[in-house]
Amino acid sequence: MTLRVRLGDRREMRDHPLGTTEAGFRAGLTQQEAFTRGRGPFPGDAESVFSERELFVTAPDDEVLAVATITGVREYDGELLVDGDLVVDHERVGTRLLIRTPAENVFSCADEESAWAGSVERARWIYVRALVEVATVKTASYDRRLAGADPAADPATTLATADETMQVVPRYVMIHCSGKLRLGGPYADVADWDGHVEPWSDYGYVDCLRLDDVLGTSGDLDIDALRPLTSRAAAAELLESLGWDKVVRRFVEAR
Repeated sequence: MTLRVRLGDRREMRDHPLGTTEAGFRAGLTQQEAFTRGRGPFPGDAESVFSERELFVTAPDDEVLAVATITGVREYDGELLVDGDLVVDHERVGTRLLIRTPAENVFSCADEESAWAGSVERARWIYVRALVEVATVKTASYDRRLAGADPAADPATTLATADETMQVVPRYVMIHCSGKLRLGGPYADVADWDGHVEPWSDYGYVDCLRLDDVLGTSGDLDIDALRPLTSRAAAAELLESLGWDKVVRRFVEAR
């Protein structure tokens, strides 16, 4: 989910490049609080700023409060105005960036890469995203089956038909070394690429998150167990209970 925002106020650009927003982004933080904790001023010119993909808004202790995908940069009266799509519930929110000096730019690919790309925190979030994605797909399928049922049908039959969607694919998520995800099933050791079943490791996938392993079952999946896992917080809590070192081991070792 993204909200359209404008990063940078013409009257404040000289002192504070982030300025204020035109839309809030997170419960517990006002618009002013969210975008008055950045760093500046922007170094370089509009072209170099636009080459950055993401803008990180940090607290004084370098905790990431928000992330925006930069969509445009304009020069105005010798200053820079930055437009971006604010990313709500971004996986980097709540993590920390490696800001070496207070004068460094808040959005820097170097900072982002050194502090995030190779971190255990990123590996954990990849698995959280994987679990949320497969849980969301399956619960949405279940809900569509219920919504499309004949109102005159026997309720028990309707529920049984909806429950059938819990037992079909996808039942696992393949995790690529780049962090890319691919839903699959029913076989956990091979991938069906347009009818050609081959080992998923041949395509750069380093691990496979199986619902059966996560939920501790080898039989029917329960919608009541899956629905809470559409929340990142609940998914993270469940994976943490399994032991993060065990969960992310293959991905970390593959690096």
